Amino acid sequence: MSDEDIPGWHGKLPTLGDFAARRLPHEFIEVWDGWLAAGLATLRASAPEAWLEGYLASPIWRFVLLPGALPAPCAAQGWAGVLMPSVDRAGRYFPFTVARPLAGLPKDSASLTALHRWLRQMDDLAADALQDDWTVTQLEAELERLRPAALAASRPQRASTNLPAGIAVGSLPIASAADVTALITEDAIGIWQTAAGGQALWWCEPNTEPGRLVVTRGLPTGVGFGLLLGTAGAPGPGNPPCPGSTATSG
Repeated sequence: MSDEDIPGWHGKLPTLGDFAARRLPHEFIEVWDGWLAAGLATLRASAPEAWLEGYLASPIWRFVLLPGALPAPCAAQGWAGVLMPSVDRAGRYFPFTVARPLAGLPKDSASLTALHRWLRQMDDLAADALQDDWTVTQLEAELERLRPAALAASRPQRASTNLPAGIAVGSLPIASAADVTALITEDAIGIWQTAAGGQALWWCEPNTEPGRLVVTRGLPTGVGFGLLLGTAGAPGPGNPPCPGSTATSG
């Protein structure tokens, strides 16, 4: 295996003094960073006194971005990973992301189970990386150890037109990752197979709160973004807050 098999990452961590990234294409970082920065700016502007509380209480989100979910020049590629609220050593808040490109979409329940297993490992790893004593060297070593098995390639999916761009369909309760697998394999609510292109699935499994699934057309903005990293998405006291206590611009 080569280093290309190791997932990439981007964002801020308590052990770092500013942004950092590894193994993610420049095109992906530009799109992803711009989306997150714009979303956080909107949260700050719409709720200056409350946005940080919601941000810090947000869970770690596991995601699968289907081909077409990202804008050009990244539209042809699918992605999977985790997104969590984070902060750097100077107290500046910005999310941390671990992501990997998908060679193809999962075609059966076994492939989906393997993807879920890897995402659960990345969820745990991201939580560990929030600790002040976790170094980038430790993060890199764990990412190499947990590098995922490749998915079998499948034909790119046609983009759907039944979801408005950038708007979350809703926040659905889920008991476990098995519920997400069931939704996908059974094609419930029309989010998979030929209608799946351009859509993104985001789900979380907090320790003491019900899990949730959010489905969006493209990257969510406005209310949709708030479901992920704003007051609208904060699951409550069961989710440990992000380190830090004061908000400064990223």
